[in-house]
Amino acid sequence: MTERDQHDDLRQLFQDATSDVRPQGSLDDILDRSKKVDPMTRRWFLPVVAAAAVIGFVIGGAVWIAHDSNTPKNGQGPSGPPTSGTDAGTVYAHLPIYYLGDTAHGTKLFREVQRIQVCDKLPECGVEAAAREAVAGTPQDPDYRNPWPADTTVMSATYDGNVLTLNLHTPWPEATGNGPRPTADEKLAVQQLIYTAQDALGRGRPPVQLIIDDHKVPMILGVSTEAPLQPEDPDTILAPVQIESPAQRDTVPAGDLKVTGVASTFEANVQWELLVGGDAVVQQGHTTATECCTLSPFEFTIKNLEPGTYTLVVHDEDMSGDGRAVNQDTKEIVVE
Repeated sequence: MTERDQHDDLRQLFQDATSDVRPQGSLDDILDRSKKVDPMTRRWFLPVVAAAAVIGFVIGGAVWIAHDSNTPKNGQGPSGPPTSGTDAGTVYAHLPIYYLGDTAHGTKLFREVQRIQVCDKLPECGVEAAAREAVAGTPQDPDYRNPWPADTTVMSATYDGNVLTLNLHTPWPEATGNGPRPTADEKLAVQQLIYTAQDALGRGRPPVQLIIDDHKVPMILGVSTEAPLQPEDPDTILAPVQIESPAQRDTVPAGDLKVTGVASTFEANVQWELLVGGDAVVQQGHTTATECCTLSPFEFTIKNLEPGTYTLVVHDEDMSGDGRAVNQDTKEIVVE
């Protein structure tokens, strides 16, 4: 059989297989259907990811990918960037850590993502590392603060599918007794640890049991720990305006800069300014969050940034016209 005969046979087979196929709908309908994901894609995606993970462990020692179930809509708090990484056999993850900061409505929780060394046991390793940073670490943003007493640490984290348990060690035994009612900062400190651990776990908002040196104690920082603790309402406890990206002291290339964050503001209005020298406004604008009056995502782009050091300010508005303080978050950035 000649090569031409083979081509003719193949052409005939193709015609036989497709002769009764008729496209349905208009050209626009067909194009729209073509954009949808083929179910077969889902069938091979998970095995490929699993194989890639195995390869990562063989080559680099480990690859850790953090889970972040927070959707920054309907009061669930800021979302975090994808996280992974190995560095000469050491495993790192970008994990969200909550700290205290001042707002126009008092002290609230702000969230910043930090690159932290973890082990390869998941998910407990990430939870333990994040929780330890929450009680013993220093925030990158100087406007935030860590309220936990010095020398506090987290020794372990375990999750049984229902309750997330954090085992702390502290040299301040008086904080575990039947002391006075907790201060506002002490209550926030406990919530800070709860939110941080839950975000690192990435499996919703399970109750968190706090213990000290492997033993249950009546209270920690004046907060009862007899039973597992629940997170408070995010729209009440989290700062109403937060910049998610860029982070404090990020170095970014000259040109356009995309800014993301979350806000809970009147009519979803979000204002921003870019300052140089601390107070000179070089650019300003406004955008809207995706939803009014509950923590929801926002984003905008600053155009044509030139090299230099800037302060980015994002805030809500004083709708009363009385010049009252507004809720804001600031980040210092370096443009190269």
